Amino acid sequence: MKRILQLILSITLLLPVATFAAFNDIGVGARPLGLGGAFVALADDSNAANYNAAGLGYIDAIHLGGTHAQRFNGLITYNAISGIVPFGKIGSIGASFGDLAEDSDIYHEQVVRISYGNALFKQFAIGANLKLFRTSFDATNEFVVENPYFAQTSSSAVSFDLGVIVKPFKSLSLGASVENLLPADMSISDTPVNDTPIAPIPLNIRAGLTYRLETIAEMSAQGAVVSNLLKGSLGTCEVARRNGETYIRTGIEAWLNKSIAVRGGYGVKNGSNSATTLSFGGSAKLPISKTSIQLDYGFQLLSGDFQDNITQRFSANLLF
Repeated sequence: MKRILQLILSITLLLPVATFAAFNDIGVGARPLGLGGAFVALADDSNAANYNAAGLGYIDAIHLGGTHAQRFNGLITYNAISGIVPFGKIGSIGASFGDLAEDSDIYHEQVVRISYGNALFKQFAIGANLKLFRTSFDATNEFVVENPYFAQTSSSAVSFDLGVIVKPFKSLSLGASVENLLPADMSISDTPVNDTPIAPIPLNIRAGLTYRLETIAEMSAQGAVVSNLLKGSLGTCEVARRNGETYIRTGIEAWLNKSIAVRGGYGVKNGSNSATTLSFGGSAKLPISKTSIQLDYGFQLLSGDFQDNITQRFSANLLF
C-alpha cells in the first residue's frame, strides 16, 4: 500500500497538465541550493547556465560538474552533469544534461542544454541556452496502460533562454534571465484534468544582484583574520516570477580559508501555495596537481504543503 501511495503522489506531482510541476524550477547544484537558489547574478561555476547563461562570459577556465539531488525524502531524484569550455574573446560554450525520476522509475523528465556566453566588455555579458525537453512514462506499467489519460507515453519540445549580467562596480553584479521563451508543450494527453487547460512550460523570469565584500575588506581597519574573511564573502538575492507566483531568494557565502566555505539561504514563495525555505551548505576545495576539485553539499527545509521535507544535493566541480 505504501508503494501505491508513493506512486500516486509521484504522478500527482509530475503530471504537467494537472499541476505545471513538470520541469519546475528546482535548480541544479549544491552550491546554489546553499544560497537559497539566489544565483542569477553570480552564475560563476559549472551550474551557471542553469541560472543565467551570461555567466559563461566571465568563466576563464574549464569547468566540469555533476549533481545528485533528492527531494521528498528520496521519492524524487535528480542527476545532472555539465561542462563549460572558454574560448577567449569569442566566449564560452557549455553543455549539460539532467534527468529527474521518481523512485519507481515509471516517470523520467530530461533536459539537454547547449549554452553560450560572452563578455562583450568587462562590465557586460550576454548568454543564451538552447534546450531540449523530454518526458517519458513506462509504457509497460499497469497504471499507465490502463489510464485513458495517456494518449502517448512520451513527449519532447525545444525552447531557449536569454540572460545578461552587468558589473557596474568591482564588487557588484546585476543579473537577469528569461527562461522558456519559446512555448514548450509537454502534455501527453489532449484531455484537460480537473478543468485545467493544457499549457506549455511557463516563463521563468529572474532578476537579482550579488555583492562581494572584498571592497569592504580593502577599506577595513580590522585585523588580518577579519579582512581575509570579508574578502571571501558575498551576499546575493533575487526575485523570480513563474506561473503567477513570485519567489524571493537570498543567500550568503563565506570562504573561511582557501579550502572551506559555508553558506546559508532563505526563500519565500508568494502565490496560490505560499511557502518558505531555509537552506544551508558548505564546500571543500581540494587541489590535485594542476587541477582542483570542489565538493559541495546543500540541504533545504521546506514549509507549506511540503513542510518537514528535506531537499539534499551533492555536487562535484572540477576546475582545470
